[in-house]
Amino acid sequence: MNDRDAEMNKLILTCLDELKGLYTSEQSNLILLVAASIYYLNKLEPSIENDVQWGRIFQRSSSVEWFDSRMKQLEWENEQLKGIFTGLVSSFLHFSNSSTYRALENVIKKLYHFQFVNHDEMAQFINLLAFNFGGDERIHETPASITNLSLELIHLENIQSFADFCSGISSVYLEIFHRLKTSGKNKLISYYGEEINITSYLISKLLMIINRIPDFKIVNKDVLDFASTEGQSRTFDFIFSDAPFGADWNPENAKNDPRYEHGIPPKSSADWAFYQNVLYHLNSNGKAIVVGTKGTLVRSTEAYIRKSIIEKDLIEAVITLPENLYSKTGIGTELIVFNMKKPENRLGRILFIDAGGYSCRINRNQHGITEEGLSKIIDTYWNGMEEERFCRLIDIEKIKSYNFSLNTKEYLEFDILKNSFQHTVKLGKIAEIRRGVQLSKEEHEDLSMSATHYFLNVKDIENGRINYDENSRITYKKQDWLDKFAIQPMDILITSKGSVIKFAIVESLFCEAFASGNLSIIRVNPSRYNAYVLYEFLQSDTGRRMIDALQTGTTIKLINPSKLEQLEIPSFSIEFMNEVGEKLKQNKQEYEESIIEAEKKFVTQKMILLERLGIYHMD
Repeated sequence: MNDRDAEMNKLILTCLDELKGLYTSEQSNLILLVAASIYYLNKLEPSIENDVQWGRIFQRSSSVEWFDSRMKQLEWENEQLKGIFTGLVSSFLHFSNSSTYRALENVIKKLYHFQFVNHDEMAQFINLLAFNFGGDERIHETPASITNLSLELIHLENIQSFADFCSGISSVYLEIFHRLKTSGKNKLISYYGEEINITSYLISKLLMIINRIPDFKIVNKDVLDFASTEGQSRTFDFIFSDAPFGADWNPENAKNDPRYEHGIPPKSSADWAFYQNVLYHLNSNGKAIVVGTKGTLVRSTEAYIRKSIIEKDLIEAVITLPENLYSKTGIGTELIVFNMKKPENRLGRILFIDAGGYSCRINRNQHGITEEGLSKIIDTYWNGMEEERFCRLIDIEKIKSYNFSLNTKEYLEFDILKNSFQHTVKLGKIAEIRRGVQLSKEEHEDLSMSATHYFLNVKDIENGRINYDENSRITYKKQDWLDKFAIQPMDILITSKGSVIKFAIVESLFCEAFASGNLSIIRVNPSRYNAYVLYEFLQSDTGRRMIDALQTGTTIKLINPSKLEQLEIPSFSIEFMNEVGEKLKQNKQEYEESIIEAEKKFVTQKMILLERLGIYHMD
């Protein structure tokens, strides 16, 4: 932020402080936005009448009355402004008193006395206010780091039309407009936006007027609603879309919708409905960039949609970004680059980039992408270079073998690690993998009345050992639980959700227990593999990295049994594995026995020493 921006930022905070306590944060931001816009419009077309209108605020007893009158007059005089000012503040502006009158008058005076250099600086002030002080409602506004990266992946000089579906306050287009303006290019890019949030829609239209953008159309509608004909047949050179992550929707309305030629997504997530809307509106040379999450790339319920789109070779790149780029969620994000006319050397391949490690803190609540990370992503995208564990071009045929998953880590970590072994076998070929039983709190309470088994959860797995909690004991609800969910010797338990992966192996001396739904049971076929060899491999650095590459989920990391079945593990002769496995078992037992002995010795020595000090007395 330069010195002048800092001064304007200070003015915003000072004005908002005047309104603090009288209005909510969101209302205060909107009042200041409208007041600044009225002041700007007065200065944009200077006249004696406008000066008189502005001066009346200092002579009237009711600043609110003047404010209301002036914004309605401007809406009447300018058709483009119709409904914007009144839509933003009228619902709460009339609930006023002497304190709100004084506060509003002080805000207007501060704007009046601030020495703006010119009209462009006034517009910059309004942009700064809209972008940085948007309030709590627009929590999904696209972060600047994602906007800046996305615009480096296109050539603006080749773009004539741009659309943003779920456009927010049109921050992406305003950045495009600013870049063209500062570069001295007079070429205009037409803009079409769709936004469901009314406040964001009104602010978006206001910013178009304030920034004097001539060729735009913004529609207040649900992007997935096909009832309106607005924008249906339009196609664009470039589309950006940052839709709400994992939003529920009604797929019943999509049955006869031509946008969903690749398949109708499930009710639980509209991600690929939004993306297919984008594809539908691209012209034959068009490119689109959409923002998604890890779940977008891997969910089995949408594999058929990814299959259709991948087989038609419409995806050029998938880019994994750092976590916490959004100020109000720590969720990890992914960019998918669609291209209707991929370069010849990219046909039949998709570029995968993992920039998740290139994170820098912007403020207490938000991270950004480092300059090094941005530079590497941009260079990689345009030059197609490959770098181990950062980027690779993957043939579509290989992606088919991964069930059309678009998880970058599967191709940049898992695939490379798998190929480092001389011989491999899929885990699902040598073991049965099953998730434990999921119980509600009420079910757990009912089943605890006549308990027969312990009920193991994530907290019971610690340092490779199982802790049996007496307070968690339950009985079985169905007879088949004894086969499905009861642990047996040589079973390997792995946590199926959480930020840290935990493992334990069931020893020959064990307590009867059921695994909860937060754990998965890996039951090894002893004629195919040795359980102790597998247990140690899974805990190794290589094993953990391969499992991490298979994790799904956005806010909570998940390990799906079906994904675990695809895990490639090193293959050896069963005789060799049994020989090594027996030694690993002995080594583990000796280690655990030594830990127990050391703990006993520590407690005994501590008690003796404390007794000498008179602090602790032995019975």
